[in-house]
Amino acid sequence: MKRVFPIVFRAAYTVLITACLAFLGLHFAQRTAWYKKYLYKQLLAGNENQQLRAASTLVHLGDQQQLLRAIRADEPSARAVAKKALEYLWFNASGPEACHLTQAAYEASEKREFEKALGLLTTLVNKFPKFAEGWNQRASVFWQLGEYEKSIGDSRHALELNPNHYGAWQGMGVCRLKMGDLREACRCLRSALKILPYDQPTRDALKNCEELLRRTAPAGRATPVDSQVI
Repeated sequence: MKRVFPIVFRAAYTVLITACLAFLGLHFAQRTAWYKKYLYKQLLAGNENQQLRAASTLVHLGDQQQLLRAIRADEPSARAVAKKALEYLWFNASGPEACHLTQAAYEASEKREFEKALGLLTTLVNKFPKFAEGWNQRASVFWQLGEYEKSIGDSRHALELNPNHYGAWQGMGVCRLKMGDLREACRCLRSALKILPYDQPTRDALKNCEELLRRTAPAGRATPVDSQVI
């Protein structure tokens, strides 16, 4: 009987070590470039469930690049899933507290409680200064308040932290349009389309903005624009 225990112990120890090694192998394999490319292919060519699982795993791995590739793809369903996953990743980039403040500010803004939203977002960017989405959300509130220069400043801050933030480029484009700076508005909208090339509202906005630019003086500047482009 005494001999049995060491044998059982050694067998259990071997199983445990094997399981740990397998787990570590899977853990590191999931972070390889090969695996991320595999997820990208699943996102493009898989069925709905496979696309959702692939996008969810890329979010878990924090792989923004594969999601950015997917929003430029020809497949509409892949673009839609990737865009939602990418925005989820951006909203959660600084942890639960930052995400909660962002959500609370967004809800206040939806109710047109702009001063409340602005207060929440100022607290947010002061506490989490490297959170790009916080700056982008405050830029949106400033835009709704007609504070276009402040909105542009916050959008620039967001882009310094995340150059791929198409929402910040779109926001700057709208603000420049409102200020009558058509050339700069077109430049910002083109930058957004480089990241999000199939976004129809941005494409329509750029088309309208370029048409306005053609109708203005050679300097490309007009009086502030009141019509809605986006």
